Amino acid sequence: MRALVRLVVVLAVLAVLAGGVAAWVGVLQVPVLSAWFGMDRPRDLGSAQPDPAAYTALSTRLGVKLPSPAANYTFSSHHEFSGSVALDETIPESTILAIREFRTNTPGLRDVSVRFHAGSAEAAAFIDLAPYGYPLSGPIYTSFRVTVAGPKQVTVALDALDFGRLGVPGDVRTRAVDALNSYLATRLAQIDGLNVSTLAFREGAVHFAGTLPTTYEASPPQPGAMP
Repeated sequence: MRALVRLVVVLAVLAVLAGGVAAWVGVLQVPVLSAWFGMDRPRDLGSAQPDPAAYTALSTRLGVKLPSPAANYTFSSHHEFSGSVALDETIPESTILAIREFRTNTPGLRDVSVRFHAGSAEAAAFIDLAPYGYPLSGPIYTSFRVTVAGPKQVTVALDALDFGRLGVPGDVRTRAVDALNSYLATRLAQIDGLNVSTLAFREGAVHFAGTLPTTYEASPPQPGAMP
């Protein structure tokens, strides 16, 4: 009986230690501990506060229409586009962060934010991989650069990719970049009304020149699905 008790105690201690390590690393949510270690929320990038009024004013000036229910505009929703409007200006970070997709959480992804610098950008969010079949969740962070490769093509280069406190290994990051650029090539080609001449990151802003669609329709988000 004493041996059994000792075994139970040892297993309990190991479980607590394992849970503490997982909570500290930030790849698994453990009640109380994850919040204590700050791993229950995305990294604070110091991004500008969203400016819905500025976004509404820009959308009105460009004639942008969002006819679908507000809850449909998420990063995991399928979008359909139509119409076209020319645009050549620098858009502040606060206006971009007021786009509905940034303000609406999606299954498995919440609290997305970006911060723009001269030539590069950072992004942070909280991801729950359960909808994709993995029992992991925690904050993710990336820094990246974007290059225009054609009227409907951009390529992304990741300078960093972290899950919790862990840097994603280089080979995994390479596969992620390849998959992302393959997805972007396919998806951007399908966006009616899109033509990119310039897409340049500035400190706290993005300069865009080209054309954008004027009508954005979005389907309800589906857990575990890509748009």
